[in-house]
Amino acid sequence: MKLLTSMAFSAACLAAWAQTPSGTPMQRKCGTVQQQVEQHDAFEDWIKTAIAKDNQFANAKKAAVAYNIPIVFHIIHSGAVTPARNISQAQVNSQIVILNNDYRKLNADFSTYVTQPAFVSAAADVQINFCAAAVDPSGTPLAEPGIDRINVTTKGWNALPYAMSYIESTVKPGSIWDPTKYFNVWVLQFGGSDIGTLGYAQFPTVPSGTNPINDMVGQGGSANTDGVVVDYRYVGNIGTATAPYNKGRTLTHETGHWLGLWHIWGDDTNCSGTDYVADTPNQQIENSSCPSTNGAVKTDACATVAPGFNYQNYMDYSDDKCMAMFTNGQKDRMQAVMANCIRRKTLNNAVACSAVTGILEQIAGTSVGVFPNPTSGEFTLHVEFANSQPFDVTVSNTLGQAVKTMSQVSVADLQIDLSGQAPGVYFINVKGTSGSLTKRIVLQ
Repeated sequence: MKLLTSMAFSAACLAAWAQTPSGTPMQRKCGTVQQQVEQHDAFEDWIKTAIAKDNQFANAKKAAVAYNIPIVFHIIHSGAVTPARNISQAQVNSQIVILNNDYRKLNADFSTYVTQPAFVSAAADVQINFCAAAVDPSGTPLAEPGIDRINVTTKGWNALPYAMSYIESTVKPGSIWDPTKYFNVWVLQFGGSDIGTLGYAQFPTVPSGTNPINDMVGQGGSANTDGVVVDYRYVGNIGTATAPYNKGRTLTHETGHWLGLWHIWGDDTNCSGTDYVADTPNQQIENSSCPSTNGAVKTDACATVAPGFNYQNYMDYSDDKCMAMFTNGQKDRMQAVMANCIRRKTLNNAVACSAVTGILEQIAGTSVGVFPNPTSGEFTLHVEFANSQPFDVTVSNTLGQAVKTMSQVSVADLQIDLSGQAPGVYFINVKGTSGSLTKRIVLQ
């Protein structure tokens, strides 16, 4: 593990990709900033209390919160000279679908790679959704939802590729969108001393007045650098996506750091480290690759008997194909971060995913209900206005694409069937003459 002692920003994991002389891909490698131990412990004291409070609330209400995060991909490229860096909208869309499947436990490979009963029962629907931003910070609709293409020559930036020091000092501050309203993801090519890096993330910041810490690792955490950076070769599962990291799990992993997760093995080699999550087995060291038999038990000096260690966890270093789950304990941490942390808790109320205008309006005297939610396909949309008026209904996926449209002339209970659509999160926009309102539904 390489320690980045020269960097003072709040970086999470740096998952590096290397090659043997023959060109064969090697395992992921990681470097983290040096932690200020006392501040790190203080964060863990804080999040333990936050989780306890959230669990107390959940036990009383018997209801969990489903968070929604607008995401924008800043694609950093050099135009026609190196068009591969300027990845396609289809490749970005494939990554958004993967994020939603992974964080909602809708990924089809879960049952293939998670076969140990103990891990099956611990696996979580994190209840965090990601949607392609429909509008830019000025409210202008994006031609490509969720995408901000940046030619470095128009910015006056150095030629690609970039070391992390340049990304932190120039690229991020020069292109970030309001991190209280958008989850910023930069897609570029790493170079210099960081050549071969897959990606890295900035950890969350706890509320002001929480002494004695300012952010998770005690360094950095500035608003103008908040987000995740991913190499263009490890985004989504088509286009430039490169094996064995070609199934979009690099961003799933880094987003886990952005939401407060540590590596599953605790970044040590002697079974004494911890990720502060009770339901992830102790693990001696990071896992690399995947077992030859899908779902096979893997053991080490820390996890000597079945179910073994959780190499299927998104916070390990396994190849993309066998990363398949988060645990309930990891969900608790991420939910606590979304409920409390600066620049995380505001994202659920952001309106950047609303289609057309990007404005989510409340219509006075209007009742809109969706049930059942989640649904396996069919659901009822109840719309009732104080003053009868015609209205349009548009159901869109997280990529901003309309999958159902209809028009009504009065109050209605509409039966809508999404059984022909892919599992995931959908947005139901009801637009009347007096305004519009958007509801969300999960298709399982």
